[in-house]
Amino acid sequence: MSATIRNPNAGRLAAVILLVLPLAVYTLLYLVPIGSMISLSLDNGELGRSLRHFSASDAADPDARAAALLADMKAMNGRQQAESARALNQEMPGFRSLFINTARKADEIAPAMSGLTGFDKRWADPRYWEILDHNAGTLTSRHFRRATGLDFNEEGRLGPYGDDIYLQVMIRTLVIAVQVTMVTLVIGYPLAYAVANGSRGFSNFVLISILLSFWTSILVRTTAWVILLQTSGLVNTALLALGVIDEPLQLIFNRFGTIVSMTHVLLPFAIIPMMNVMLTIPKSQADASRVLGAGPFETFVRVYFPQTLRGVMVGGSTVFILALGFYITPALTGGPSDQMLSYYIADFVKKTLNWGMAAALSVMLLAAVLVLVGMAGALNWVTSRRREVA
Repeated sequence: MSATIRNPNAGRLAAVILLVLPLAVYTLLYLVPIGSMISLSLDNGELGRSLRHFSASDAADPDARAAALLADMKAMNGRQQAESARALNQEMPGFRSLFINTARKADEIAPAMSGLTGFDKRWADPRYWEILDHNAGTLTSRHFRRATGLDFNEEGRLGPYGDDIYLQVMIRTLVIAVQVTMVTLVIGYPLAYAVANGSRGFSNFVLISILLSFWTSILVRTTAWVILLQTSGLVNTALLALGVIDEPLQLIFNRFGTIVSMTHVLLPFAIIPMMNVMLTIPKSQADASRVLGAGPFETFVRVYFPQTLRGVMVGGSTVFILALGFYITPALTGGPSDQMLSYYIADFVKKTLNWGMAAALSVMLLAAVLVLVGMAGALNWVTSRRREVA
């Protein structure tokens, strides 16, 4: 007791530490994986650590470069040779066999360019040496070059490097996320309005339906849509029975199936924020608007809807960010041209074991989200400033 009186700030300091410590731990647990992902996307792996002599050799002396490469190959064990060859093969098909065969015979090859070209004529191709130059350091940009299809040329200008397929997939991912967000908001807004303004029984029914969907596994909901939308599914069967169509429609394994299933999964994330905002709007405002002569439509447009925009923005941004990382639902309900970036990230991790490429694609997705969030923040700041001036 006396110690506390002598040092009254000790209790405050302890309280501050207890409040800040959980936040610091949470932030650390959040930032460490991101830092690890960025590091992995730039790490050159075993290749960068094994080409020590080559990276220090004179680039203008072909014989010195050949001798340094052979010296590095001799210093590698079997695992290092295999890892280095696999990384080089990602840059150019066929490099793996060339590197492995040369490394195995490195003791028998003369340490000069003529020795390498005499062993295999492909060493006379400057493209192989350019690839080695790009990957001689401990850090590499090859994953980002492949992910974006862009690289800096000799003049320092950004230009095409190769196939931009992953850049196209990135754009496709953003487009699908926007489409799902728009459909989710269009469907979710009336449902949120019904929960916030409907009768008690009807509101409870809609809310329970939303929560039941929210509590159901994503895999179960996605599989249900596969059953409903397939050629012999319930939807096509009902349409054929009613005479609406003459033959089954292709409702699954395309963009339509992807958007429908993703919208169903993400709908609660849009409805709940909008519903919470709507519940805070006094119903007396609509009555006052009607008393002042405004009709129902004008009351909704000028009084009610502007106050719900905060919930619309929160729900829409939540759905959009979650949609960017979807993997299971597009994989099960979409076609080959509807797979999102997460599908290729998982493919690099599980099939080709190319963790660097998977990390580079993840960094691209993270960068896109940060840019969009920054743009939204800037737009919100400009809008608020205009309101203050007005």
